[in-house]
Amino acid sequence: MSTSKASQDSACLLKNVGIMRFNKEHMRLASYVAEFHELVDSLKNKKPETEDWRHIDALFARILKVASGHFKAEEELMKTQEYPGYESQKKQHDAFLKKMLVVQGDIRNRSIRFKDDFKSMLWDWLITHINEIDVEYKEFLNAKE
Repeated sequence: MSTSKASQDSACLLKNVGIMRFNKEHMRLASYVAEFHELVDSLKNKKPETEDWRHIDALFARILKVASGHFKAEEELMKTQEYPGYESQKKQHDAFLKKMLVVQGDIRNRSIRFKDDFKSMLWDWLITHINEIDVEYKEFLNAKE
């Protein structure tokens, strides 16, 4: 599956959260996750070489940067709008970022143990968090209008 095809497929899986910027960021994350998934699959039967590790490093850095910035923007909106689910969202975001830092340590140490767990963790997070948790602020913000 090509990255663009995977990205298109993920678009069908992610719900609209009612804020265009956040929807775009969700799609960007989904695209990076699809690319990461393909990269990990390409390494299924081989040990990563130097160029593979460079790609992993760069892709992981993009995922972490976009996720961190996205969480910060979501949390700022939730606080300004007095969203009652803010504390729960913040805890979930913090827990996800903590897991990401553990994976980052594995990657920096050139440990391949991250491969299978991390790719499923990313997809599970994207689909479950966006479709079940993030959509709740859409309903809240729409009710405030």
